[in-house]
Order: sequence, then C-alpha cells, then structure tokens
Amino acid sequence: MIQAQTLLKVVDNSGAKLVRCIKIKKGKSSAGVGDILLVSVKSLRPRYGRRVRLKMNKSEIHQAVVVQTRKLHRSKSGVGSSFGCNSVALISLQEKPIGTRISAIIPTRLRALKWAKLVAMARKTI
Repeated sequence: MIQAQTLLKVVDNSGAKLVRCIKIKKGKSSAGVGDILLVSVKSLRPRYGRRVRLKMNKSEIHQAVVVQTRKLHRSKSGVGSSFGCNSVALISLQEKPIGTRISAIIPTRLRALKWAKLVAMARKTI
C-alpha cells in the first residue's frame, strides 16, 4: 500500500525516474493498483543526444497511476501476485498517459479498472 511521502519508481518513458507521492485522490489513506496519485518529480532520466526534449522538469507536479505494489494481492482463484518495487505511470490531467511505452510487467486487472491504454502500452501483463 502506498501512502503520502512514499518514493515511487516511474516505469514509462516520460522522462522522470523517481517521484514522491503528495496526495492520494478520492480521500483515501493508502493506495493500491489502479489508484490515482498526485506526485512530484524527484529525479529525471539522463538525456542522450541534443535532440531529446524533456517532457518535464524536476519538482513539477503530475498525476500518476499505481501499476505495481510490493503488497501481495490475492485474486478470487487464490493466486497471489506482488512485485519488487512500488511503481507508477504518469498521466495528464485528462487521464491520458504522458509516456508512449511502459517498460515493466503490469497486472492484467488494470484493464478492468479503466486503464486499458496502459495495459496495451506495456511490455507484458500478468
């Protein structure tokens, strides 16, 4: 479960590397997979080449969707899944992804939680 002040890894190619959770939308105290967060960018990925234009700067505020958590989630069939780190994908205010690729394995249950676009961009789903 993710709370305020948690450091999260960004798994898309938007330009951010690490973000910190500021607030969880919908007034919850903790967030799980598929929840929307308000995050601030803490570190950026290095740029390679001069033509690469960054989509964001350090200390900017964005929205993000939780795609991986370390907390074990059990499905109705009894199979559990957890990941190695807490990860997010950044989205715009219109709830569209900022990046064009997701470089991590994400759970299939995101498709049922109205994030089918993120599942389509992912490398692999579980």
